Amino acid sequence: MPDYKRKKVKRFSNKKTNQHKEEKITMHNKTRRSVVPEEEIKVVRGKKFLKKQKIKFISTVAVLICLFLLILSATMPGGLYDNAVNFATLIGHGSYPVSVSGNILIDSVSNGAYYYVLSDTSIAAYSNNGKILFNELHGFSNPIMKLSSTRVMVYDQGGNFIHLYNLSGKIDTLDTKKEIITATLADNGSIAVATHSDSNTSVAVVYDKKFNEVFKWNSAIEIINNVLFNSSGNKLALSTISVVSGQYNSKLHILNIKSDEPLLHTADLGNSLPLSLANNGRGISIVCKDKYKFLHWSKFTSNEITSSGEVNICRNTKNGLLLVFNLANNRNDNTVVIVSKKGEKKSEFKVANAITDIQFNKGRIYLLNDTTITIFNKNGKVLRYDETDYGTKKIAVTASNSVAAISDTKIIKTNIDKG
Repeated sequence: MPDYKRKKVKRFSNKKTNQHKEEKITMHNKTRRSVVPEEEIKVVRGKKFLKKQKIKFISTVAVLICLFLLILSATMPGGLYDNAVNFATLIGHGSYPVSVSGNILIDSVSNGAYYYVLSDTSIAAYSNNGKILFNELHGFSNPIMKLSSTRVMVYDQGGNFIHLYNLSGKIDTLDTKKEIITATLADNGSIAVATHSDSNTSVAVVYDKKFNEVFKWNSAIEIINNVLFNSSGNKLALSTISVVSGQYNSKLHILNIKSDEPLLHTADLGNSLPLSLANNGRGISIVCKDKYKFLHWSKFTSNEITSSGEVNICRNTKNGLLLVFNLANNRNDNTVVIVSKKGEKKSEFKVANAITDIQFNKGRIYLLNDTTITIFNKNGKVLRYDETDYGTKKIAVTASNSVAAISDTKIIKTNIDKG
């Protein structure tokens, strides 16, 4: 149909359209929510963002702390727990004199900021300022004390029990079931024990920190008389003795306790009787009756030091090893030898008096002779000297110029002022 013939029909009137719009507006106004200002929206979003950032920060710090503690636990000698307990126990001050429990003083060993005292009835630890850290009865007839960086063990030689301590006191007791010949303690908490055996001459057993047996080495013919861990605790050195044609035949075996074929090296010590073993980091210090021998842990290179007489005293420290040679029938003629960590002689000097006790600390030698304490440098030059009480049997270095003088009944602090 042509456009001019079409009728333009108004489908909706203006009245109805306007009415419809008004109804729509009215309905919208009834259901519409109140509008939140823009600045308030920003504040709410900012609080949520800050809360998330705070949670992320706390989580990151917690993870970093855990990683730090794991690294400390893995790298710190003795582990994090024992170091933390020992640190907390050392807080505080004490005073001298201090009483010693028991009737007979057996041994005393310094371990940095504190020292241990072993008597015939008890084991005690004291801080250098005189604080009693612990004092407990051990109940052994023949007690022997061995130290690690954070712990001390006391075993009953000829018995079958071992007590283990940190500075808070006794941690646990190990029953070896067999008579103990010797034992030692590693920085990682492992314990090595040589015992008699029903089927062999002797046997060496290694226990981990929780007293689980992790290694055993049987000796069919030889008697194991010394055991020693390396610094990481994964190797074990054993000195053994056998009798051939009426003479001693001694050997030193190095074992890898993590391997199915543990024997790494055997060194023949001949008829020299091995008295003790000490770890100086790089190698093993083998103290024999008539000489000193050094053997590297992995290269197995060796070195020997001899002097007039026999080895009477051995002191192993972080700075090196101190040996005292003298004649069995003349204790007034002593040769003091300082040995480096490579097993080489660093210095040597003579002492013309009987030695009651001697300690080696930070390059200084502290010598107890009757009622006199003398400090030497490594070349034998007298630096200081002073008197101490009669009856002093042991000394523990508490500072550069002071020691704890230990007798059977008491401990006094001695300042070495003269010189």
